[in-house]
Amino acid sequence: MNILLVSGPGISLKEPYNSGIEAFMVSLANQLIDEGHNVDIVAEEADADAKFTLVNPFSASTSKQFEYNNIAEEKSQFERLSTDKYDVVHYNMFYPHLITAGLKFNKPLFLTLHSPADDKRVSAYQELAQCGNITFIAISERVKQQWDYALGLDIPLISNGIDINLWPANGKRGGKYLLWSARINEEKNVAAAISLAIYMQLPLIIAGRITDQHYFDEMVKPHLNSQIQYVGHVTQRELRSLAKNAIAYLATATWQEPFGLAALEMLASGVPVVGFTTAVPPNWKHESVLTIAPPRWQDLAELVEQSQIINSDTCRVFASNMNVKSMTVEYLDLYKKVLLNETVFMEDIFTDSCIMQIASEQPQSSN
Repeated sequence: MNILLVSGPGISLKEPYNSGIEAFMVSLANQLIDEGHNVDIVAEEADADAKFTLVNPFSASTSKQFEYNNIAEEKSQFERLSTDKYDVVHYNMFYPHLITAGLKFNKPLFLTLHSPADDKRVSAYQELAQCGNITFIAISERVKQQWDYALGLDIPLISNGIDINLWPANGKRGGKYLLWSARINEEKNVAAAISLAIYMQLPLIIAGRITDQHYFDEMVKPHLNSQIQYVGHVTQRELRSLAKNAIAYLATATWQEPFGLAALEMLASGVPVVGFTTAVPPNWKHESVLTIAPPRWQDLAELVEQSQIINSDTCRVFASNMNVKSMTVEYLDLYKKVLLNETVFMEDIFTDSCIMQIASEQPQSSN
């Protein structure tokens, strides 16, 4: 099967990844290729040793700016992309104008929903759902429930998965510090992890991309010292190294986390997860995932203590149920089902109408 995965203009698939979506796309592409399929990805750049082929139809003038004229140019450039060889086109980020442009490809389109059903995305996807053969996919039960309601559909659910082999467990517990890794902004709530570490008099290592500099300057920077350390935006290799000596992974997000890929990676590394129910999918009912309702970080202290008796193998066994191989098989099954059962037919006038409807949407990646 020939598959085109689509991110968007200006998107980097180089490590360290800007979000879990980039990590997901690279992981899915690699596994698809290992299964014998051909995969191209639309993005601006990728690591030199990437297994997939990088496709970038966008000019430099449109990849970094988001004015209305650039939206039209991006759409035009994407429409000119030759897609004859592809069996399916699979979108992963919030670029409604590119999805609309893809309707002209006359191919089955797939869109993985990595983000909550906020007003902006709901408005765009409600229109797109009426325009063509787009199959939406949810990454967790939480995401599915939101989008089923928003779009009035029964959306297929394919849980995210990781390459377990990339996250080897240390085999023994002990640990030297608490670990927190995510984008640094208010909704990810690293401030709770800092308060908890100070309260428990435990070292804390913070890793992640700063997406809100003001939040970092106000809530993180004043606390940095020999106990509370910020190590920057790290690669997966660096995060694996940090996981080896972690007491527990703190999942403190106070928004409804769509999945929690970093938490899954830590579980695969043999590190128990301690945090708020909002930070992991509600169906993660397991002894290696200790959660309470937000926002009282003080209540996490007891959970950290409880986590110390959890065996690393227990964490890893639970994580192994959400692996990239099983995830990829489910995507392939869905691709084949749609290819077998759907007649691809699109009248140009209907497609043009859809393009006009979405023309005012602002392109941005889903985080």
